[in-house]
Formats: sequence, C-alpha cells, structure tokens
Amino acid sequence: MSAVEDRYRRLEAEGEIARLRKMRRQPLILIALFNVLILATAITVTVDLRRLQTPGGTALVWVQAAVFGECEKYRTYSVADPVLAAPDSRTTDQRCRDLRAATATARADSIRIKLTLGSVQRNGDRAQVAVALVRGDDPVRPLTLTLLRLGGSWRVVRDARVCSQLVCA
Repeated sequence: MSAVEDRYRRLEAEGEIARLRKMRRQPLILIALFNVLILATAITVTVDLRRLQTPGGTALVWVQAAVFGECEKYRTYSVADPVLAAPDSRTTDQRCRDLRAATATARADSIRIKLTLGSVQRNGDRAQVAVALVRGDDPVRPLTLTLLRLGGSWRVVRDARVCSQLVCA
C-alpha cells in the first residue's frame, strides 16, 4: 500500500468522524430552534391575553372588530345595552353578513386606518374608555365606550351612542 493511499484513507476516516459529529448536532439545533419559537409564541399569547383582561385592551380589540367586520370578536367582546336592547330577529349569520357588508370599504383600505387608546376610567365593574379612530386623511373620530365586567371579562356595551359612531350589527 502506498503512502498516498494511506493518507487518503486517514483523511477519509477523519472526514467520517466530522460528518458523524455534525449529524449528532443537527437534531439538537432543531430542537433548540423549536423551543425558542414555542417560547416566543407563548410570550406573545400571554401579552395578548393579559391585554384582554383590561378595559382598554378589550375596547381596542372590539373597535378593531367593529371597523373591520370581524364577527367572532365583535360578538365575543360586546353586549347589547341591557336597558335599550330591542329584540333582534336576525340569526347570527345574518348579523355577521350585515357587519361584513357594512365594513367592506374599511377592509379594502385597512392600511390607512389607525386606532389609538386614550384615557381609561375604571369604576368597579364599569369603565369608560376613549379610543381615537383615524381613517386616512379624515379627521380624528373620538369614540367613548362604556364597558361592563361580566363573568370576569370586559365587554363593550353596544348602546345608541356607540352604534351612531360605529357599525353595530
């Protein structure tokens, strides 16, 4: 056997050892990457859930749902005014279609719509929240929302004043 062949055999063995080390590291890197992604997702979800436990966070989510026609959030985070509520004979699907139809232009121009949380005044299970809505170049539309704490969660009260400022379905 020549010295060249011996050298090639030795280099090949060293390459095989390096390849095996690399193959052992790849699953560990993948596991570490997944753990980082899971942790980042958990932190984001925690922040969102904590925000929804406040009147201001709930108001922002509901206004966004009312402006862009997100039916599920609209229904989840609001309640009809218990005093003024008239019975509604429409089904949930019909109300959702009406909301989506009324907010079609906002969805088409969503990049130019901005929501800003203003003052939050909390008094026990009731709260008043100010939200500024800006649609493109239009002037700022100040919204004042009344919220109730029902079953441990905040809900926006859909009353005549709110429905005159936003779409109510």
